[in-house]
Amino acid sequence: MKKTLLTALLMMTVMLAGAQSMNPVQFKAELKKISATEAEIVFTGKIAQGWHVYSTNLGNEGPISATFNVDKKDGVVLVGTLKGVGKEINKFDQLFGMQLRFFENDVQFVQKVKLTKKAFAISGYLEYGACNDETCLPPTQVAFNYKAEAGR
Repeated sequence: MKKTLLTALLMMTVMLAGAQSMNPVQFKAELKKISATEAEIVFTGKIAQGWHVYSTNLGNEGPISATFNVDKKDGVVLVGTLKGVGKEINKFDQLFGMQLRFFENDVQFVQKVKLTKKAFAISGYLEYGACNDETCLPPTQVAFNYKAEAGR
């Protein structure tokens, strides 16, 4: 009896640890200079098979949209809004019971910025939602922090 109980507890611990370490989406952030006064903050994501990352501007009724959030900025002005780049899928999502836009396999989210001072700084995060056919991850953030000279 003790052996059975111990085995069951061990299996539950392994399953919980595996669920907590599950990370089906990997993002990296980088600042790409376009010119001395323009740049893009690019988030490149790899999405595990069977998972998808939701696009931008989905509204308040469904999953977490991808959003660009700024904590601090100096010498930087945002140009336009966050754009999803890649093969965007637009279809009915069974989990939410509504028509949604999302990406599978890979995606880039791009925010253009104008550099208004010789030295600039910007920090913040991309927030996104990811689901498979059975479950969703909690809203996830990818932090960024850039400081540089505009001409470099």
